[in-house]
Amino acid sequence: MSDEKQELFSEKVSAGTRTYFFDVKHSKDNVPYLVISESRQVGDDHEHHRVMVFEENLKAFCTGFEKATAFLGVRGKSKPYNLDQIQQRYPKAYERWSSEEDEQLKRKHAEGMSVSDLAKHFLRQPSAIRSRLGKLGL
Repeated sequence: MSDEKQELFSEKVSAGTRTYFFDVKHSKDNVPYLVISESRQVGDDHEHHRVMVFEENLKAFCTGFEKATAFLGVRGKSKPYNLDQIQQRYPKAYERWSSEEDEQLKRKHAEGMSVSDLAKHFLRQPSAIRSRLGKLGL
């Protein structure tokens, strides 16, 4: 069986001069396994490193990986906030700004309205107001 046929999944992650690949393949015995590869440019050449994690070790590997990323302060899928709770206080939180709202924000900001008052008026978080003002060059 060729390598092409063995590959079930591939995800490429570019990170500066390094490229990482997360590939799921089948062994000759039709058992899936994970291959994590790193390719790094060194001068005119490329350096390659690979780690293979077989199905029976995957759970322990993931546990170790999660602990290491948690130690580094990297969060997984869980968010450090609850959208429902935020939207109870700021109903328009995380919604797209309309062009009409942008114009109104420019006008009210020019009139001297505070960020706190703008947040109340637009039903958005003060951080969203500051961010939008920055994007509008104000």
